[in-house]
Amino acid sequence: MKKKTRILVVEDEYIIAIDLKKILEKLGYEVTSFVGKGEEAIKRAEEEKPDLILMDIMLSGQLNGIQAAELIKNKFEIPVVFLTALVDEETLQKAKITEPGGYLLKPFEEKGLHSAIELALYKFKIEKQLKEKTRELELEKINNDKLLHHILPADVIYEMKMSGTVNPKHYESISILFTDFEGFRQITSQLPPGELVEELNEIFSRFDSIIEKYRLEKLKSIGDTYMICGGLFEEQNNHAVRVISAAKEMMEYISEKNKTSNVKWKLKAGINSGPVVAGVVGTNNFTYDIWGDAVNIASRMENSSKGGEINISGSTYELIKDYFNCEYRGKMTVKGKGETDMYFVKEAKLKESIVV
Repeated sequence: MKKKTRILVVEDEYIIAIDLKKILEKLGYEVTSFVGKGEEAIKRAEEEKPDLILMDIMLSGQLNGIQAAELIKNKFEIPVVFLTALVDEETLQKAKITEPGGYLLKPFEEKGLHSAIELALYKFKIEKQLKEKTRELELEKINNDKLLHHILPADVIYEMKMSGTVNPKHYESISILFTDFEGFRQITSQLPPGELVEELNEIFSRFDSIIEKYRLEKLKSIGDTYMICGGLFEEQNNHAVRVISAAKEMMEYISEKNKTSNVKWKLKAGINSGPVVAGVVGTNNFTYDIWGDAVNIASRMENSSKGGEINISGSTYELIKDYFNCEYRGKMTVKGKGETDMYFVKEAKLKESIVV
């Protein structure tokens, strides 16, 4: 059985209110109650939560019908249909400002009352659906923006929104960090897939927090490899110091985690500094990436590192030698580039000089 539409009648003339109640019940509506003051209408609207309110514009009490309807509109989602014997333009314009479901001039006919109510209910239903759809779209946009910020740097997103494209850029000097885990293949064979993903998610989430602290950019994570850089977008003459500081904090986190974890992770890191070209690739699945010999050398630094160590190139060493003690490891041959010096980063020389 179809549920009856519940209507609150707000009319200060008792005889009219009684007649309205009879007509509404004849039309198949349920009258929750009828009141004669605006203040009472607000109270009953809150208590009864009617589907619609028939509101006389001229009411006794401190609030007229327009004022009461405005307060109800702001507090509750209930459509209002005005009843009025006044036809002056000023009153009707004030009534329209409240965005009512409609208004009906007295004296009204049964058919006209029925039509006004059904039209108001239909209009309210459509407007409610539109509001819900708008909220869904806004929420979807927020979620999409959040997802986009996880994929692309903020400056890149801004450029894409402003111009629709992202132009490749050359950076004369940035620092690139690669990390991965020594013995990762053995770990994957020992852990169930779900547990492995959970472990990596916990680790990389912490890494994300660390690089945010040092104002660095995450470029990608592939398997157990985590890649970041410093010096993109924000001019940082100490980008190498920031990247090494972040790497050391990552090492400290892993060391602390290993005290209670069943898996004993062995993080190794490699860092190089130099020029790169940066840009967005892809049309549907965007990726912000960097290219150049500096990237390849950073990867080689990581490959030549050891668990628990940060291996840096000679170019990075020149940028951080006043901040960290380092252990010289000798030279490594880089294809097409000859030999490059390598160093393990040790303790900081002056902790207070490392700027976050």
